[in-house]
Amino acid sequence: MIILKRKFLCSLLLVNSTLTFAGTLGSSQDLTKGFFVTGAPIYGSLSDEGINKTLYAETIFADGSTNSHQINLDSRWGFLVGVGYKFGPQMDHDVTLTYTNLKNKGFNEIGNTGTNGVIVNRLSQIAQTNPFFNPTDPIIPGGQQIRDATAAVSSHYDFQTVELLTHRFFQSTFLNNVHFSRYYGIKASEFKKGFSADYEGTMAYVDVEFNPLEAPLDDQIDYSAKYFGIGPQIGMGATWSLNRYISLVGDVSAALLGGSYSSKWDEDLNTTGIIPNYPGIVSTTHYSYEQATPTTLWASVVVGSNLAIAAQIPFHNGSSFGIKGGINTEQYWSHVNADAIRSSGTQNTLVIAQRFAVRDVFIKMSYMC
Repeated sequence: MIILKRKFLCSLLLVNSTLTFAGTLGSSQDLTKGFFVTGAPIYGSLSDEGINKTLYAETIFADGSTNSHQINLDSRWGFLVGVGYKFGPQMDHDVTLTYTNLKNKGFNEIGNTGTNGVIVNRLSQIAQTNPFFNPTDPIIPGGQQIRDATAAVSSHYDFQTVELLTHRFFQSTFLNNVHFSRYYGIKASEFKKGFSADYEGTMAYVDVEFNPLEAPLDDQIDYSAKYFGIGPQIGMGATWSLNRYISLVGDVSAALLGGSYSSKWDEDLNTTGIIPNYPGIVSTTHYSYEQATPTTLWASVVVGSNLAIAAQIPFHNGSSFGIKGGINTEQYWSHVNADAIRSSGTQNTLVIAQRFAVRDVFIKMSYMC
């Protein structure tokens, strides 16, 4: 009975791991075997404190009211899969390999097609505000303000990470129902983000004789950035066995990643109107602006934690099934400057941060043969 209890406590320990800092999930009553597999649906949000806080447009109405519109991404489903093997004289060590994938997407659209409504383009690095205008004109010339217009933005965050970890589990010296674990290994993470914006409407402009005219305008903007890092990871966890089957588990982790990042801004604006502040040699209906950060060094400190309730069900053949549900968070503190998008002739300035956060809830299932 004592031996069986000891084996079962070890099983509960093996359920304890973070989501993206994945470790062993599951256990076995048969000490001649130690292979296990795990999988989990996860539901979570990603953030860089940049894109998801960016204003892409304003709407101005005839009564003087103004509404701002922000890029918004939705939480989505992702998944985790992993394999592992436990070993040692007391089966208190393991090696695990896990992969986690989570994506967020968003779509925002506004329409202000009435003749008494104006959309202001807050992203363009081409469209401008002409300082020479008649206050009685319906909209300010230059392309930043458009009427009979629509604006739409699709955005995304893509996150994936792979971890190769080894754990050691041990009994608390002062609490019988509490066990601890230490683990270390290698973590590799990739983070992609970006958005595509489209503005369509009617702009105002002035000709060489300062006569007010109007022309259709179409502005398309694409921004993307990619980050990849790999490095060492350490962590520790605890398991509190509430009864034979149920336990409360949690852990904290830290990693230091080094790698590379790159970003690109690409904008194309088409109009038969005149964009101000361009030199006289420019004669075109197509304007473009590009700004890129070539592949360069990227480093980030990663801090993670989770808290969950775990259950373990042993079978007579020595295998076992485990299930675990809880919350998880990771913070990526990047040691690089934010992306600053600014052309020489526009009033729009964008600062896109590079500090990432992963927050999710999960239901993790495992089977050990």
